[in-house]
Amino acid sequence: MRYDAPYGPFGLYGDPRYYLAVQEEKRQIRREANRLGWTAFLGTVFLTVLSTGGVLYFRMLQPYQPAFSSFGGLNPVLYYLISALGYAVGISVPVLFYFAVRRIPLAAGLPFERAGAVKTLACVFLGSAGCMFANFPASMIVSLEQAMGFSGTIPDMPLNDDPAVLALYVLSVVVIPPMVEEMMFRGMILQGLRRFGDGFAVVASAALFGLYHGNLAQTVFAFLCGLVLGFVVIRTNSLLPAILVHAVNNASAVAIQMVERYRGEAEAVAVGDKRAVVLLALGLLSLLYLLFRDKRFFSFGGPASPLRFSQKLGAMFSNPGVIMVTIYAVVTSVYVLAGT
Repeated sequence: MRYDAPYGPFGLYGDPRYYLAVQEEKRQIRREANRLGWTAFLGTVFLTVLSTGGVLYFRMLQPYQPAFSSFGGLNPVLYYLISALGYAVGISVPVLFYFAVRRIPLAAGLPFERAGAVKTLACVFLGSAGCMFANFPASMIVSLEQAMGFSGTIPDMPLNDDPAVLALYVLSVVVIPPMVEEMMFRGMILQGLRRFGDGFAVVASAALFGLYHGNLAQTVFAFLCGLVLGFVVIRTNSLLPAILVHAVNNASAVAIQMVERYRGEAEAVAVGDKRAVVLLALGLLSLLYLLFRDKRFFSFGGPASPLRFSQKLGAMFSNPGVIMVTIYAVVTSVYVLAGT
């Protein structure tokens, strides 16, 4: 059935089959989004229970150490091991369980097709430049929060100068989140929604990715980055470029943080400026290469649909699973603001 031209004696919008098709696709989007939303929500609950529960369990086995109060009173290395394991298991297990229950092959839910080294690298540079630009609206949100009397501080993990703690911090920021978050958002969620259109799947998965971060500045930043990450996955049919972009973004943020910690704010600003110039240059070169290689690189296809884009988004956010993710995001955002 076609939806892009009138047909039959009623025309497109007067034909009862059109309205049946509209309701059916809305129902399918709600059902799929509900499953994905509940899995994402349970992932946040699972990782919180594992991480917090692990800290509390070991607190019962040993005396509280006041010198490590920011680490929950535990030895910092143990604290980071618990946090890293809780994050990795808390996000990945619900995703794998979802695939198992739905009987979705891992190759379909977590695609890693070979796109070629040059194309993959170009997508990584383009995606990294796109994520860099996402810092600007996020910074505007922070400035707005500060103007309203809040600190604008984004929650971060505690640190000290122990090399083992620093190494585990890098593991917990640069390695684990890119792998497990891409499994969930560009794997399970994006792939699960692609049958309703690639453009819709990219925007919807990016919206859930933003909500997942649970504070306003990071929600805006993660949503914009999610658009970039979803795009490179669609264009390569592989999670590898998204994982690498995610890792590069987090690694550069950690590098600037370390420079500020040990060399001062002025040096960190200088490093940040150099990073922006390098990523911008590499991003522009990559853009030219990808357009030369495929002039339709930025076009989106997909199956014919009776729904407008706004109707798809309405169906996406009108089911219990996604509503729970949204409530989680609002509550945690308010909590973060109240705590600052």
